Amino acid sequence: MLIKDRDPAQTAIAQLKELLSLNLSATKKFLIERELKRLNSQGNGGKTAAHFINFYCADCPDWAIIHDLKIECSGFATHIDHLLINQFLDIHLFESRSYNDTIKITAEGDFLVYDGHQYQAVASPIEENIKRIQVLADLLIENKILPKRLGIPLKPKISSYVLISPGASIIRPPETVYDTSSVITADYLTQTLLKQLKRFKRALAKFRHLPKAFKADTLAKVAAKLAAMNKPRLIDYRRVFCLDDIDIAQVPVISNQDNVITCDYAI
Repeated sequence: MLIKDRDPAQTAIAQLKELLSLNLSATKKFLIERELKRLNSQGNGGKTAAHFINFYCADCPDWAIIHDLKIECSGFATHIDHLLINQFLDIHLFESRSYNDTIKITAEGDFLVYDGHQYQAVASPIEENIKRIQVLADLLIENKILPKRLGIPLKPKISSYVLISPGASIIRPPETVYDTSSVITADYLTQTLLKQLKRFKRALAKFRHLPKAFKADTLAKVAAKLAAMNKPRLIDYRRVFCLDDIDIAQVPVISNQDNVITCDYAI
């Protein structure tokens, strides 16, 4: 069931285009162009991660879908691309990345993305997801969003994944050296992973006598409470991409500064 769809991206796209007009390093330009491409793909009907998720899960009562969730808790803010919650109230967090060519992950956990000419270093989305999980878990606990079972509040169970474009190549180190199994393609998510998760959880519930699944209406209520925590604020991309040293006269103007996220933020 679709609880919250994607947010309009026109304002963010305009801000990023303004930033591209500045005198940027090749790395900064690459990062901004990648984010711009991701936002544009959401608006042009392309087969984004959200497309794959909605196609498989939007009409399924076993899953609740939340896209573009912007949350704040304890002075920290984060943007979560996609959340899927099952009837056991397990939460699966997905971070989308518009990697259409080759992504190389080193044995040290560094992420390198091929831009058509050379590899560019990017922040590790695996490490960024750790921060997202912490903000989300704190929010769930502080606002008592999860229900109780036998009088005891449920503890958040959150797993995270990095979604890349279908067809993109991934060069990985051996799993025993650095585990990158959470980096998957969007088509693998719907064709394989979600089915595996569903079968695995129901098998555990049957053979290990785990608590039964919650009813669909309980799942919907929990997801709706979480979606209601969304703070639809603009992202200050100048800060996200560490462009604070740019001459203030060159910086694009954001009309409503009260509606801009200013605390620590991860995209």
